[in-house]
Amino acid sequence: MKYLRGHSFEEFVEKIENLDAEEDAIYINTELSKNIIIEILESCEVKKIILPESKFKRTNKKVLGALKEIGIEVKSIKPVTGRPTSKKEIVEKYIEKTPKEISEITQIPLKTVEYHYYKIKKAISQ
Repeated sequence: MKYLRGHSFEEFVEKIENLDAEEDAIYINTELSKNIIIEILESCEVKKIILPESKFKRTNKKVLGALKEIGIEVKSIKPVTGRPTSKKEIVEKYIEKTPKEISEITQIPLKTVEYHYYKIKKAISQ
């Protein structure tokens, strides 16, 4: 699946033109318009288009119906948003690694990782 993210129609057109002709599924972070669909259909043989739930709701139902008629499935997904789970839980997953390795893997600041890492290690040893 190819992810297409952009802020303007021109950005989407540029990214759509760079798609492989045999791309079968794409994710787009905007509601579908006739112009975007035309660009997609001219550039590749897409079978499935995935939209964020909020953009799916705002897409014209006639457009969705027309895509369904030509055999293109349009699905919505609920994007993962918000803060991640407790950093402690994330550090616990990698407890066998060093704090520096955990920091590099998870992109959590080293000092934060060390705080949770040594706290977990102390609880384990007791």
